[in-house]
Amino acid sequence: MKSAKPLIWSCLILFFAPVMSAQQETFDVDAFQQLAGRGNANAQFELGVRLLSGEGLPKDVTKAVEWLQKAAAQEHPGAMNAMGTLCEEGAGVPKDEKKANEWYERSAKLGFPLAQMNLAESYEKGRGVVQDDKKAVEWLAKAAHENFPYAQAAYAWKLEHGQGVAKNNVEAAAWYLKAAQQGLVAAQTHLAYMYYIGAGVPLDYRRAEAWYRFAARSEDPWAHNDLAWFLSTCPDLNHHDPDSAIAFARSAGEKLSGKRYEVVDTLAAAFARAGKYGEAVQTQMKALVMFDEDKNSEIKPEERAKLEKELIGRLGLYKKQHPFSDEEPKADADTKPMVEDRILQEQELPRKKKRPSKVDDSDRPVVS
Repeated sequence: MKSAKPLIWSCLILFFAPVMSAQQETFDVDAFQQLAGRGNANAQFELGVRLLSGEGLPKDVTKAVEWLQKAAAQEHPGAMNAMGTLCEEGAGVPKDEKKANEWYERSAKLGFPLAQMNLAESYEKGRGVVQDDKKAVEWLAKAAHENFPYAQAAYAWKLEHGQGVAKNNVEAAAWYLKAAQQGLVAAQTHLAYMYYIGAGVPLDYRRAEAWYRFAARSEDPWAHNDLAWFLSTCPDLNHHDPDSAIAFARSAGEKLSGKRYEVVDTLAAAFARAGKYGEAVQTQMKALVMFDEDKNSEIKPEERAKLEKELIGRLGLYKKQHPFSDEEPKADADTKPMVEDRILQEQELPRKKKRPSKVDDSDRPVVS
């Protein structure tokens, strides 16, 4: 299964966008300026953020800094975090990573999750502080416990990969679930993947499909791509749906302007599952060309060689008029279902008519 890894988000505007959108229709500039002038920290912060983003006010970084500094001086956690971001980027103030982390830490100690994430990222990258994976994870965990979905997903990824913390797939799956239930699409697709390979949870293709389909209700192209791959290549043929797979793969390609070989590779797999081998071969050849031209990729040489071999292998299958299926995964032992996960009940995903569950593509008749 192909899935983008979760990232550490640090965008102040993204964090406050829902609040700002809700206030957009009733935002009274004069009233907020009066409140801010009287020393109201929340009003000062609101004006600062809007002046930074140009949301409801003309963008003015200099004035934004003035209001944010006033709010930060009153220990407003959002303003202190914002000042950290401005210092880190050198926007409206001199670039100073050490000062940025001082602001982040002051805000983080007050329980502000975005500042905790920013501080975690600084420790992870050694930006303005001595690099320390353990401290990075500690601050990320604090943000996750503040019920911040972006931090929950990022912390889950650390647990899954054992970065700065002991590897623990069971805990990782639980944190992905928390973020997924708050609507974070990246967490939804990754939780689906955990079910798909049986990592930290029992292998469960039905739950995997439910979460992939739920995530694909969004406009996220990678969610569409992941569902298309699942519906094309799942080891259990009961979950194949080539027509839907083609539609979702095409949707992902359109949203990404056809610039990613991974999405083209998925479309080829969907064509093959539908028995459209001529189109599958042409599409897979295009994926190989795109992969070869992807010179800016951060993929390590050994991983790149492995991916190229897989792409060529799928092309060979399609030329022989066989679809591609993922191998049956080796699921983690002694895992238990997460009782908090009610995706099947909530989505009412119907049970499918059972057929032999394991795909044997070598013996399957050619689909006309």
